[in-house]
Amino acid sequence: SPALSKQHLIYKNIENCKPFVKERLAERFIAQNLQIFKNERWDNIISENKRLRRELLDDIHIDSKVDSKLAESINVLIEQATNPAFTDFEKEQQAYEYTLSYLTRQITDKNQESSEREDNPSLVNEAWEFITKMAVSNFNKRYEHLSEQEKKTFSVLISDNKTKEVFLNEIKEKNLSKIDQLLESETDNETIGVLNSFKVKIENMNNINPVIIDEFILSNLDLSETLGLN
Repeated sequence: SPALSKQHLIYKNIENCKPFVKERLAERFIAQNLQIFKNERWDNIISENKRLRRELLDDIHIDSKVDSKLAESINVLIEQATNPAFTDFEKEQQAYEYTLSYLTRQITDKNQESSEREDNPSLVNEAWEFITKMAVSNFNKRYEHLSEQEKKTFSVLISDNKTKEVFLNEIKEKNLSKIDQLLESETDNETIGVLNSFKVKIENMNNINPVIIDEFILSNLDLSETLGLN
């Protein structure tokens, strides 16, 4: 489920991110993480969570192992970002302030601080190269707690629609190529049927509505992992 995948990413990002020295960097980090919920609906997130609990957890509520108040605060921020009917702005402010305080908490070990930089280039003609390198470096430092696949997924989810379209087309082509390769050597009829069904679904992924493109990206990433492309 795209909604659950995004939820997993934002919880993992905020809970495991090294504390920021500067508050404005932490604020930017929160905004960047909430950006992945741009096309999600709160009612869908709720229903997906209920479905997961029914299927895997027998509808048992499980609290966050790290910080239940932090988990609840993140939940409130997600609701505010995805529910047009949300009006409890005092609750939102409290959730935001708690999340911000967690991301800027005081620590004794300097190695646990985020090493993200805000330096400026010394020469104008070096600016673009500097900014590009700095953006990549800061992204890798900010999300170093994620696996390489999770970094790839998150970076795509926070990108613009044009970048998402290009990425989706690329990963579709890779998946189709891998499926064709597997079909050449596969002899089991059931497996051949499954591979062909995957192929048909991918080939029918055309003219995707930007509102639901994340769903197709995540499903193709999951398929790539299943096919052994990651």
